[in-house]
Amino acid sequence: MPGTASALAGRPAPQLGFNYLGRFPTAAKADPQAGARAAGPAVAWEVAPGVGGPPPFDPGQRAGHALEINAVTEDLPTGPELSATWSWPRELFDHAEVEELASGWFTMLRLLADHAQAPDAGGHTPSDLSLVSLSQDEIDDLEAELRDIA
Repeated sequence: MPGTASALAGRPAPQLGFNYLGRFPTAAKADPQAGARAAGPAVAWEVAPGVGGPPPFDPGQRAGHALEINAVTEDLPTGPELSATWSWPRELFDHAEVEELASGWFTMLRLLADHAQAPDAGGHTPSDLSLVSLSQDEIDDLEAELRDIA
């Protein structure tokens, strides 16, 4: 938005960095040990060919934030799975503190997901529909019509 940089310029630097990398379908790959285990293909995802990976971590590099979280969702055969990598300078937090925070974060996400599945959680939004393009008003109108029919 225009003017955002000037509005934020006088604010303190954020202490938490969060980067959601997106949601990725996984590709079934042949698993050389699948026959020995009598299992199906292994599921994996990988960076597209020709795209380099991140540079190696430099332990002497200054941390961008007191705590950084990088998260990604993978579409597995069993359903979507969210994973997150938590990074922090060991001088600021110990492992137990970050583990407690991460555990609470995942608990809240599970509770939110459970709530979203409840019948009284609200209706659909445009992002819920991948096969059609409807506005929120159009979705609300359709849901109202369905309620009237029922």
